[in-house]
Amino acid sequence: MRKAMLLFFFLFAGLSAQPKNFFDKQAWPGYSSIDPNDLRAHLTFLASDELEGRETTFRGQKVAAQYIAAWFSRLRLKPGGTNGTYFQPFELDNDRVDPSTSISIKNNRGTRSFVFGKDFLSNATLDTTFSSVPVFVGFFDSPRTPEEETALADKIVVLLAGQRDTSEAGRQRGRRSMFRAFRNAAAVLVVINEKEGTIDDLAKSFAGFLQKGSFSLRESARRGGSTPTVFISPTVAEELLAGLNSTLSRLRENLMSDSTFHPIPLKNVTVTLDFNVHHEVKTSENVIGILEGSDPVLKNEYVVLTAHYDHVGVNPASGDVYNGADDDGSGTSMILELAEAFAMNPRKPKRTIVFMTVAGEEKGLLGSSYYTSHPIVPLENTLANINMDMIGRIDPKHRSQNEPYVYIIGSDKISTELDSLLQAANRQTVNLALDYQYNDDNDPNQFYRRSDHYNFARNGVPIAFFFTGVHEDYHRPTDTVDKIEFDRMAMIGKLMYATTWKAAEFPRMLRKDGKPSVYSGGQ
Repeated sequence: MRKAMLLFFFLFAGLSAQPKNFFDKQAWPGYSSIDPNDLRAHLTFLASDELEGRETTFRGQKVAAQYIAAWFSRLRLKPGGTNGTYFQPFELDNDRVDPSTSISIKNNRGTRSFVFGKDFLSNATLDTTFSSVPVFVGFFDSPRTPEEETALADKIVVLLAGQRDTSEAGRQRGRRSMFRAFRNAAAVLVVINEKEGTIDDLAKSFAGFLQKGSFSLRESARRGGSTPTVFISPTVAEELLAGLNSTLSRLRENLMSDSTFHPIPLKNVTVTLDFNVHHEVKTSENVIGILEGSDPVLKNEYVVLTAHYDHVGVNPASGDVYNGADDDGSGTSMILELAEAFAMNPRKPKRTIVFMTVAGEEKGLLGSSYYTSHPIVPLENTLANINMDMIGRIDPKHRSQNEPYVYIIGSDKISTELDSLLQAANRQTVNLALDYQYNDDNDPNQFYRRSDHYNFARNGVPIAFFFTGVHEDYHRPTDTVDKIEFDRMAMIGKLMYATTWKAAEFPRMLRKDGKPSVYSGGQ
């Protein structure tokens, strides 16, 4: 049934289907229009192979942007972009490792050069050449004193892939230890374990990065990035470690149980790293539509709804399309459905609602970062940001439970009033199980920092992030439309609609009375 016919029905055939405890009869037409089949129709296009995984700056992302803008235009939303369009463009620096990048090693046997892609791989996107005597540290969780870690600053560190403590807790500690210990090193050379994969295997895994590179906002200060990591083959390692008079397999075996080992400067060895980068400037865009509020005063305050419409594209090695149905085709489809729901109401909410799909999320929250630096409506007048990312699946924790649920993240960190509005909206509508597991500041997944709401939160805007969790198809070609739970997704959409309406009707700006974690509430 067409939405116009639905609106006619609700206006002239009565409101008998409205629940007794429904929060606001003025909001009922839009609320009741949120439909699983509409969501399916949007997502079937957005997550189709024809859109090639919607990777930022690539053709599929541009097609998706046009589709979203056309939908906003159909709804007669006011364009929120530049020059009377729905597009807010931003420039990106695109850097990728040039194949001319090389390593040379000088030792007692002479000087030998090694070839990128054959003998080693690197994530380094900086133009620089430097030489140093390397330091062998064993595994990254081999024992080191604080003084020894300090002494690694500006050195080329050599370590063996893997670690001594292979328990899950040990791996967690090891990753943190590696970041702390080597963040000031000039570079880290990781000797791969060919029993677990060759340089060629790594090249296939890294194909997307090697061919597409890294992205950053052009207006931001150019960064050298984190400490360069270089994965080296046993052939390269043998030249580095020749003075230790041991095979790699014997070193691995001995160091697994050696609690007395300490870093060894590899004397009479000099490593020269020559990093070269191919640089381009590319353009992407956020897509923004505005529904003006109905109150002559409150319409100058805003609720911003966001979802990222980009994904990770096509694997250049295999040709597999990463359709991104859940991540975040689900959120993007919901933005389109919510925009239609609000636009069809006879009376618009008091505050203005901004519907925005952002690009560059998969590249580091770039689109939302650009928006919060160049907001189209003042951030100080933005009452809240409602963000939706991966809302179409059931995660392993809830798979055995029949109860519809949604994870809520961040809704009480800046304003507890926003969380109260959300919970009231839930009680008066779909009554989902609200799971706050990932709202814990100490949660190791740190989802609060990993989607676009974070850029609003760190600018002091109250946020609520809706999420249904990670699943086995996350960032894989198997994240496809046929696995989306559209009925459950529509229920989450109804909750976001009710929460947004309540926020847009609230008599004043939300009180910022929460206890923000250390990474929110200001830059």
